[in-house]
Amino acid sequence: MKRLVQAMLAGALAWLIAAGCAAEPKRDPPFDAKSPLTPREEFVYGQSIAARLCRGRELVSDARAREYVARVGGTVAAVCARPDPWDGWRFYIVRDARVATWSAPGGFVFVTDGALKACASEDALAALIAQEMAHSALRHALEGEEARDVRPTEASWPNTPEWGREAFAKRCDRAAERCAAGWTEAQEEAASLWARKALAAAGYASEAAAVPEARVKRFTEELGAVR
Repeated sequence: MKRLVQAMLAGALAWLIAAGCAAEPKRDPPFDAKSPLTPREEFVYGQSIAARLCRGRELVSDARAREYVARVGGTVAAVCARPDPWDGWRFYIVRDARVATWSAPGGFVFVTDGALKACASEDALAALIAQEMAHSALRHALEGEEARDVRPTEASWPNTPEWGREAFAKRCDRAAERCAAGWTEAQEEAASLWARKALAAAGYASEAAAVPEARVKRFTEELGAVR
């Protein structure tokens, strides 16, 4: 009887493990040959870029809108290939009439209130966010960079020479300019593929006609004052 119980428990455990693996999204590696930074180093580097992307821009303080955008982004993040950057995904609304989005390595995503006004539903918002999440997850801002030049832990040490800190700051300046200016056609195609997979897994519609009315209503209500 004891052996039978043990066998049943082992079978149940195996089933749970298999079920968990089946539901787990295929993850991007924490770092690779193209970006040999640890997740923490990538976050700190991205944080430096994000700070520059915020320079001279006002962030929307509406708590309800910010929470809603983060919730939509979190829904996509839960099923995407990179669900957990080092300090999680971070979503910001920028006060800007233009339809624009930006992102930085390590999980930083920015969307303008102009873009929110241009969206017609939660599904459209999710698609907008997912595209920028893809650029961050695929580390497009790190392409062409050498790890020794963008490794922030070295540049932040107290005994780092002044020229070392200045060189790192200039790298971040250039990276922020690239992130704000837009991506190459190849990068956009790669991001679109990544985003489509994440959106499908999250249950968001790719066609406007297929968007459930309930999500359109929720989108309008949650973003109320911002839209």
